[in-house]
Amino acid sequence: MSATKLPGPEGHQKLGPLAARSPVLRAEPATAVVVQEKVLAEIAHELGNFFHKLYYWSDYLKEKPARKSADSTAVQMLERTIKNLEDFLKLSLDYFHPTQLSFTRMGVGELLQGFLVQVRAQLNGTPITVSDDDVWRREDAEVLIDPGHLSRAFEVAVRHLTKQVGPESSVAIGIERSARRDRAGLEVGFQLRQPNEASPLFRTAEAGIEWAVAQKVVALHGGELLERNEGPEAKSLVIFLPLCP
Repeated sequence: MSATKLPGPEGHQKLGPLAARSPVLRAEPATAVVVQEKVLAEIAHELGNFFHKLYYWSDYLKEKPARKSADSTAVQMLERTIKNLEDFLKLSLDYFHPTQLSFTRMGVGELLQGFLVQVRAQLNGTPITVSDDDVWRREDAEVLIDPGHLSRAFEVAVRHLTKQVGPESSVAIGIERSARRDRAGLEVGFQLRQPNEASPLFRTAEAGIEWAVAQKVVALHGGELLERNEGPEAKSLVIFLPLCP
């Protein structure tokens, strides 16, 4: 049996937070998350995969003590699996553990400027069009956010798009004033045209723990992070954040 047939899962990419400002931060009490059954199912499934790999490489090392080159590969894969399991457990803890947020007011224009820089960096080379209804140019429009937590949630959302991007893909970003539960807010919509059909993105995103953590963070801001499957020709994501009164 070849030691290269069962590679470990890919590690999570990490990105720095949005540019931090220096106004007074307002700490909010830690808020518990409503546990979703689909997320529990995803965690159980992934843990099963991790332990399968751990047992596989452990047994392989016990059975092949004389093959030094193979042992070296197996040890590396075992170490990689352990590291990925550690990262996965930390991410799962982020989902279950109450989150402490430190809010600060930020102008919508400043928020979007940083966000679009992040989007273009992650979608480097993909044609992008941006349309808006001038909401971000309103000087009095502000949002109440935790820059670090929200930046990581944004990064996860955009990375979902990058995993769907194919050679013929393009991304349209729409920015508009919207409302949820009678509360005015900022809505940023992404429409990915001609997605890469080989990507498993939108099958795993629904129950993925990383996606669940991002949704949790946006929800703690009073907003929503949604995905929509519009058939084989288009996929879309929507981020909504309430505006300050």
